[in-house]
Amino acid sequence: MNRAIIPALALGLLATPALAKDPRLVEVMYDDMRIVRVDGKVAVQASIVFGEDEAIENVAIGDSQAWQVTPNKRANILFVKPLEARAATNMTVITNKHTYLFDLIASPTAKPLYVLRFNYPPEPEKPKEQLAANAPASQPDAPAQQIMTVDPSDLNFAWNASGDPGLLPENTFDDGTATFLTWPEGKEVPAILVTNSDGVEGPVNFTVRGDTIVVDGVPRTIVLRSGKDRALLVNTGPERAAAPSQSRGSAALASRGGN
Repeated sequence: MNRAIIPALALGLLATPALAKDPRLVEVMYDDMRIVRVDGKVAVQASIVFGEDEAIENVAIGDSQAWQVTPNKRANILFVKPLEARAATNMTVITNKHTYLFDLIASPTAKPLYVLRFNYPPEPEKPKEQLAANAPASQPDAPAQQIMTVDPSDLNFAWNASGDPGLLPENTFDDGTATFLTWPEGKEVPAILVTNSDGVEGPVNFTVRGDTIVVDGVPRTIVLRSGKDRALLVNTGPERAAAPSQSRGSAALASRGGN
């Protein structure tokens, strides 16, 4: 479809107040070529709700010092709020099904968004021949699947925690390629940042696997923030050579009994 000829009215209807009752509750029809604007205001949190069958895999934000972004435990909702009165940046969210692009705009005079919920166009029906071709082949029993395991002694638990105890995870460890953070069920997850060699805080890519947040890489320092509250996780373990290119993250979770 040539998007250039879509009537302006139709574009305007893509983002409408839910049931036309409250302008702070918005529903958006998903479009992979669209940038969705989220208006924010200090001390007001917005919830971005993705499809029930979606799970957030990666979140990247341009200015993580001015915005706090945290997922829920099911990884289908993202909580977003500005930490500065005037802050503008962009955010990319990748789920197991779609990629989403956002503009985050904060202003003292903004009418803040409370809930942004995505709707989705119906998926075209696939021909039976294609469904049969896409059906998973019969798999051999587990021994033939070469499930990778990790020796627990290869995991590094030498992480020192300091700062606000209410922000600290229940468990922190790494496997040499990724860092694993878990919080008790029902506890809000703070914003997760890392520092560079100059001590400047910046965003970090992460994935959500069950009740565990997996941070890409093994930083020396992780900063946890929630509003003005702050905590630090410092890696005091020895520098280690990079692990094999084959993913060890799932194996590390398995060795801990995680999901």
